[in-house]
Amino acid sequence: MKIEDIKDPKFLKKLNNQELEKLSKDIRKFLIDKVSKTGGHLSSNLGVVELTIAIHKVFNSPKDKIIFDVSHQSYVHKILTGRAAQFDTLRQKDGLSGFQKITESAHDSYESGHSSTSLSASLGLAIGRDMNKEKNHVIAVIGDGSIANGICYEALNHIGETKTKLIIILNDNDMSISKNVGALHNHLDKIRSTKDYANVKSRTKKIMSKIPGIGPVAYKGLKNIKTSLKKLYIKEGFIFEELGINYYGPIHGHDFEELELYLNAAKKINGPVLIHVITEKGKGYKFAEEDILGKWHGVGPFDPLTGIITNNDTDKISWSEVISDSLIRLMNKDIVVITPAMESGSKLTKFRQMFPNNFLDVGIAEEHALLLASGLSLEGKIPFVSIYSSFLQRGYDEILHDIARINNHVIIGIDRCGIVGEDGETHQGVFDITFLLPIPNIIICAPKDSIEATNLIKTGINTKAPFCIRYSRNKLNYIKDKPVEIKIGSWECIRRNVNYIWRLC
Repeated sequence: MKIEDIKDPKFLKKLNNQELEKLSKDIRKFLIDKVSKTGGHLSSNLGVVELTIAIHKVFNSPKDKIIFDVSHQSYVHKILTGRAAQFDTLRQKDGLSGFQKITESAHDSYESGHSSTSLSASLGLAIGRDMNKEKNHVIAVIGDGSIANGICYEALNHIGETKTKLIIILNDNDMSISKNVGALHNHLDKIRSTKDYANVKSRTKKIMSKIPGIGPVAYKGLKNIKTSLKKLYIKEGFIFEELGINYYGPIHGHDFEELELYLNAAKKINGPVLIHVITEKGKGYKFAEEDILGKWHGVGPFDPLTGIITNNDTDKISWSEVISDSLIRLMNKDIVVITPAMESGSKLTKFRQMFPNNFLDVGIAEEHALLLASGLSLEGKIPFVSIYSSFLQRGYDEILHDIARINNHVIIGIDRCGIVGEDGETHQGVFDITFLLPIPNIIICAPKDSIEATNLIKTGINTKAPFCIRYSRNKLNYIKDKPVEIKIGSWECIRRNVNYIWRLC
């Protein structure tokens, strides 16, 4: 079928697995073609094609509420809900949003551009549903990178306590933007790599397939299977089970038979369920499949045949690269660079490779990154926290209460400041000046060029106070000069306008 002719997901219920596999290939081809022209989030969407199709086949959107965490991986969802014909306008002015958007479609039951909000929001929808005495399902799709964020621990703790009927799909592709880090990620990795995984899953699948219908008998069978899997994979108990959430998996995220089997089973369980799904980020496009640096997570226009990304500014580099290179040039033993899972986005890979002992990736945990920096500063270290402007607001309390209030020497590199265009309103870096200005002790600055960027980092290193350096996502000419410290409170006159007179009123 022609992808642009899809109006709603109802047609999926009539398709067999062979037809669904053909549809998956067509959708991947469509995504590669369209994103190659407009740019966008490619790898994450290629990885959830079968999963999204299966969700829409088993559930009934928009009655059933489907929330995609971050929602940058909702392109397939948009296609299946009748928006394929708009993909030429993806991430363009007045065009299709790159994220779920409530005003765009009745099928978008929530919207966000930041990670780890889906579980709390889904629980709110589920509790509201119960209060309204309605019977629809609520499904949250969240990645293994996002679920490690502190907000999710708070949500999981509450979900387990309320026992509300809620389906969580953990999309585990072993990646967020960069390679995932942290104890929970390592825990999931152990499950993926268990040597008996394939054999046990084969037996599990055979048992499940013999269940004539999903009902009380199936529920009892599922409970027994769950217990066996728990004993096999995690000898001392699994974190989700300990929190009171039914855990099933891991299952094959590109196998329609397996996906539908578990999704249908989850519908019948009267309580919170987490289905652990293994997918391959970038599946179906070799350049994205082989990507380990996050290059194909969010990409500009590119040649789909060669994988060469179109770039009209080949003689320029990003502000992030200038900042990273300046840190390398000014490096000393006390500087520690911290990133909340944005090593690739903030161009810090070279720094990590050169100074692995002075580099900390804390995962998707902005609040923790800033508190960690505060503690390091008290031990005489000079932490540099690289963080996007739109993500900095998540750490406002930590900046105000734990850094600025006690005047700790922390440098915050505020990346992606100003208008970010195609990423839309969730990512605009236009609020940081407003919410930082009232904070005492804090110094805010922005370089006009690459020379001043290096000079401001040198100034920040030598200034024992909270020091914020703002820079955009644009590109610029990189000119190197001898680093010079800039006196705090000084200025230079770039151009004098003789026709304008300042007056004190």
